[in-house]
Amino acid sequence: QPLRHFLTPEPLALLDELNSDNTPHHRREEIGLRLNQLGDPRRGVGLNEKGLPDIVWINMPAGGFILETRFKEYFKVSPFHLARYPITWTQYRAFLDAADGYCNPAWWEDRPRAEEPGQQLWSFANYPVIKVSWYDALAYCRWLSARLNLDIRLPTEWEWQWAAAGNTQQDYPWAGAWNSARANSREAGIGRTVAVGLYPLGRSPFGVDDMAGNVWEWCLNLYDQPSDTSLSSSEARVLRGGSSYDNPDYVRAAARHGYNPFNRSSGLGFRVLCSSPIE
Repeated sequence: QPLRHFLTPEPLALLDELNSDNTPHHRREEIGLRLNQLGDPRRGVGLNEKGLPDIVWINMPAGGFILETRFKEYFKVSPFHLARYPITWTQYRAFLDAADGYCNPAWWEDRPRAEEPGQQLWSFANYPVIKVSWYDALAYCRWLSARLNLDIRLPTEWEWQWAAAGNTQQDYPWAGAWNSARANSREAGIGRTVAVGLYPLGRSPFGVDDMAGNVWEWCLNLYDQPSDTSLSSSEARVLRGGSSYDNPDYVRAAARHGYNPFNRSSGLGFRVLCSSPIE
């Protein structure tokens, strides 16, 4: 055992620790910071050899379910690809630093663009980006679409929920009851974001990480009129997933929240969806 430990590269040993409910939250936070210090080796959290976001796409099948709104609407879901992790700070900085990135008004298509990006809070490379408005997230998707030559956008909330739980009827991305060891929620006691992908036992049935806790995620559609995905309205947009500030009820797969698209918050990030074929 000591010899095996000596021969195991440190990042692999650290990642192995995450695969137990007995690993405490503060230790997971330490692991995320150490991986960042070493240069996080996981695919999907950093950049590719061209300096562009390296997205690991999870293939999502078609389906459908009833959304938890006052109208109890049924939504069909077509096949799509969803990013395994929320967009990280290093992946967002590629947009901020690009000569034709955040500063290029074309990505906003005449929609509101703040002169400066949001505050870079808890901005370790492998942490989820926060302090992004819905408009920032839309612009990022357009920029990334052009750079990767793919049709990239924000998910609708029914696509998001399908990726989180499918048609399992389970409350959380994992089967069974609430398990406080599987998400960075209020019960974790950390009170801020941690690196992405530190809760592999909380992974969704399709293999998508971080669908419960850590950061709320922007969705494409309106909160009060869920079927409306038009981009022209400035009314509240849907948030999904809950954050490190939230209790178990808010991190349920079906829980929905609405937020002004202009707002930036320390508990709010996003992940991306691709609706076109991927080579």
